Amino acid sequence: MRMTIPQPQLLKSLQMVERAVNDRSTLPILGNILLETRDDQLTLTATDLDVGIQCRFPLTQPWEQGAVTLPARRLATIVRELPDDTVTFEAKKNHTATLSCGTSSFRVPGLPAEDFPVFPGAEEAAGATIPQAALKALITQTSYAMSMEEARFILNGALLSLQTHAATFVATDGRRLAVATSGLSGAAHQPLEAILPAKTVRELGRLLDASEPEDVRIAPLKDNQLTFQFGGVTVITRLLEGQFPQYDKVIPAPSKTILSCDRGALLSAVRRANLMTSATSQAVLFELEGNRLVVSKESAELGSAREEVPARYDGQPMRIAFNPEFWLDVLKVLEQDQVHIECSNPDRPAVIRIPRAAELTGGAQPSFVYLVLPMKVA
Repeated sequence: MRMTIPQPQLLKSLQMVERAVNDRSTLPILGNILLETRDDQLTLTATDLDVGIQCRFPLTQPWEQGAVTLPARRLATIVRELPDDTVTFEAKKNHTATLSCGTSSFRVPGLPAEDFPVFPGAEEAAGATIPQAALKALITQTSYAMSMEEARFILNGALLSLQTHAATFVATDGRRLAVATSGLSGAAHQPLEAILPAKTVRELGRLLDASEPEDVRIAPLKDNQLTFQFGGVTVITRLLEGQFPQYDKVIPAPSKTILSCDRGALLSAVRRANLMTSATSQAVLFELEGNRLVVSKESAELGSAREEVPARYDGQPMRIAFNPEFWLDVLKVLEQDQVHIECSNPDRPAVIRIPRAAELTGGAQPSFVYLVLPMKVA
């Protein structure tokens, strides 16, 4: 195996796939990246057997066919430190590769390519397509609500639901719920519901480029797997097995009692109040009365904070306590200047609801529902 490739291109591809590597695996081969030259292109593949990432790009200079697996972190570190020049890469039959760039030269021992797990191919007959910008927006608007608790494994990921003309992402940790919907580029071949692991969701969000016009193709595979293909990148993931909560059952009917305020002002006020919280005292108080919102926090240990946010509210005076992190997460990802929060009762969830467009046809901006439960304070 032999090839010549620009250092920035090789480094970019390595950075795309190395996040799928599992350094703690008992299988040494899973700590490696598979590099393969074939059909005028270089293919890099990494997997931890749950999530696999493959990146392909054309070779424009002379090359020789072959394959080798090399330690992912060591290879990426070496290439990162090489000068911005052409890298000559050569792999011998003893599974050792030599990298030369300028006056630098490295020899890196690897493992046989034949030992690397087979990367499955996608079924061409089924699936759906969605703009990269739309899928990235769905992930951005929901991924922060995934649970971190190992005991609730089915919530350690996000639900992807494909209907004929729309895709929906759902994430919840039991105390908040985020639901975002966007249109598909073309009609889905068949409905699909799949629970994606948190790692898959995070890696997709990292790899997707909202400025790229090319669509993402989503297709089911055998053995409870799903594939995402876009540009020269393929992501294959195992799905979580189990029953995702019936999230639509907990979304309340729209309320006429609405708090409206500037999103940036509310974000800043909550962030400052959050400075006075601790692990044992998290709740921040929202006081709604007239055309104002007071965000406050009192802590015997740390002190107090109080800030008034200009707002529009015509309901009965109300005091509600919330985990501030739940508001910071959502306010950071919303793009609207004004936020409208339905507050029907101090004991009921608060809801942000962005109406769905009349036609869901490939738009990057999804419809959105966010629900957060209040906290009880003494």
